Amino acid sequence: MIKKRQPWIIGLFLLAFLLQITAAAALQAAEVNVYAFKAGVLQTQTQYILKDTRIGTPLNVPVPFFLIKHGQDWVAFDTGMNVKVVDDAVGHWGEGIVKAYTPVMTREEEFKAQIKKAFGLTPKDLKAVIVSHGHLDHAGSIGNFKGTNVPLYFQKIEMDEVRKIVDAKKAGTAYPLGDYEFLSELNIKEIDGVYDVFGDKTVVAFPVPGHTPGQQALYIKPSKGKPFIITSDAMYTLENMEKNIPPGLAWDIPLTQLNVSYFRLFALVANTIIVPMHDDGYWENKDVAPKEFKP
Repeated sequence: MIKKRQPWIIGLFLLAFLLQITAAAALQAAEVNVYAFKAGVLQTQTQYILKDTRIGTPLNVPVPFFLIKHGQDWVAFDTGMNVKVVDDAVGHWGEGIVKAYTPVMTREEEFKAQIKKAFGLTPKDLKAVIVSHGHLDHAGSIGNFKGTNVPLYFQKIEMDEVRKIVDAKKAGTAYPLGDYEFLSELNIKEIDGVYDVFGDKTVVAFPVPGHTPGQQALYIKPSKGKPFIITSDAMYTLENMEKNIPPGLAWDIPLTQLNVSYFRLFALVANTIIVPMHDDGYWENKDVAPKEFKP
């Protein structure tokens, strides 16, 4: 059983991070630009995103991932779904998961296909990948990095959960074994806490456990515009935050609500925009690559 961190410890951790990034920052030497990609949708029902809300109401949620260009270096945040769901979603994910979250995706929406089309990049051209957590719509295409030396950064506690499932050869909810087919051939890097990707406070991963044991979000300070946080599944939609509605599914719902409180704090104190991962209304009119993402 995974030991849950005490909420006050997480609170102190995030507050320390908030103070750090809002302190007088060093000169930002490199230009930072962000690009969003839509890698299909999940057909689901509203109660799985907003607990006990509009039960039975169909909802199509977007599945985004991101590229961040820092100077001449490229970093990804998440990888979208595995292209195998295009032909056989039930075979890859299992009937129960597909019944709750039906993937709608084309081959052209796979991670490696999209970054090639938008920027002429291949997976080996990236400096790193930050994986928010191990679920099927976020880590689904990590196999694209087979045969490369590109580091894939997971929070250690999340990778512990993944390895437990892989070693037991028994998939957990939203952790399909097929997504980890090439795990031993990937350059997995485990982090425990805040990770400043470039050492200049412009791209910073930080833990927000609750949705999963090792969920992490990403703080980005672009060259133009306000800084923003990509919440990943630490907060599905803006409605979760605005109406204080818990997610429909989570490893620890009280911790997810605590994270939402800290996102509000970032927005109020640090003038930071909060970007929800699966908000259909939010993503409806947002530019995708090759256009620059503007939160």
